[in-house]
Amino acid sequence: MPLRLRSDPPVTRLTRRAFWRRFGRLEHERLEFKASANHVLASIVAMAMTDGGTILVGVTDDRRLVGCSPLQPTLDRLGAIAYETEVDLAVSLVVVGRAVVVCVDVPAIRDRVVTTPDGRVLRRIGSANHPVRGDAVARFVRARDALGSGVG
Repeated sequence: MPLRLRSDPPVTRLTRRAFWRRFGRLEHERLEFKASANHVLASIVAMAMTDGGTILVGVTDDRRLVGCSPLQPTLDRLGAIAYETEVDLAVSLVVVGRAVVVCVDVPAIRDRVVTTPDGRVLRRIGSANHPVRGDAVARFVRARDALGSGVG
């Protein structure tokens, strides 16, 4: 099953200070903040095609801990994305005060190409997701084939 989620995901309780110390306040190639799970698909694909990373659902771009409530729609959305992309997501919960943040760990995928449902190939560059276009797609696929076969 692509989404590693038990009936009760692991829960970690942190103070605000410990939360920011653990994750950092700046988004980068391996860290993304999302207020909700509505727009996590592109980041999951881009992180999987780069070096993996963590998406914190329930944290706004301006660093407010808003949490995920209700939690079930977020978990359902993540399960659907894991199924669509065939990316093995690991989900845990981080409780900071009254805010429940969903921590989504995205693995780096090296042996195949992960695309969005509409066929886009994305890479994570800095704190943004960028499409791979034109001849770059062919070079990208060849490079992954070489990595998968042990050549290169």
